[in-house]
Amino acid sequence: MKYAIVTGGARGLGLGIVRALLQENVVERVAVVDRDLAPPPAELAAQVEGFVADVTDEEQVHRAVEALTARLGAHPDVLCNNAGGGEADWFEEGRHAQWHAVETWRRYVDLNLNSVYLVCKEVAPRMRVGAAICNTSSIAGQLATPLLAAYAAAKAGVISYTRSLALQLGPLGIRVNAVAPGLIYTRIWEQLGAAIGGGEDKARMACESAVRTLTPLGREQTPDDIGRAVAWLCSERSLNITGQVVAIDGGITLGRPPQREG
Repeated sequence: MKYAIVTGGARGLGLGIVRALLQENVVERVAVVDRDLAPPPAELAAQVEGFVADVTDEEQVHRAVEALTARLGAHPDVLCNNAGGGEADWFEEGRHAQWHAVETWRRYVDLNLNSVYLVCKEVAPRMRVGAAICNTSSIAGQLATPLLAAYAAAKAGVISYTRSLALQLGPLGIRVNAVAPGLIYTRIWEQLGAAIGGGEDKARMACESAVRTLTPLGREQTPDDIGRAVAWLCSERSLNITGQVVAIDGGITLGRPPQREG
């Protein structure tokens, strides 16, 4: 039985990845590792098992991986490091202060970069030839982003580490890639949008304004968009692809689009 491990897979972007991996038959089961588990949708419940862990805690990661490999098999086929983001007060701090508090910077890096290393260190040695890893970075890691400097630096680190790990694991037949999502209205954007827009009631409007301003294709990205890309990168259809970063951003990283008429 082929199975995947998806961190932060209980909701939002992570759930989109879980759904795509199963619907596109990349794997038969998924182990979701999340600090705050939620029941999976009814149609996925028979194929998803949840394991509680804070992915910034080495011991908790070890215990969760021990438990899920005992349940689902010693050799995971797919690992998706998706857990990340931030908390509302971190975004507020970045909006009001030119410099993050050092502790906030460390928490961003711990959640978004160090967690990827901890989980890979625990899982990769258990993987065999043909396995695949996909890390969730962000277009913030590809662009200069003063408002989110700590988050952006951590996500840029994910890109760098993805390439290094791909080189490290390539001789073992394990592929490592990353995706860089654009503007997706998930929990992180609810918090960021509230910080930018000036309140929770304006979060959605702030996100939609950013989409109109920044996205050449003129549409926001969705968890399903990201999930399909991750599923492809982890499937046999991309057997000769490793060390790559795929931006699913509607063209944002191309630069600001020309103004639309009307």
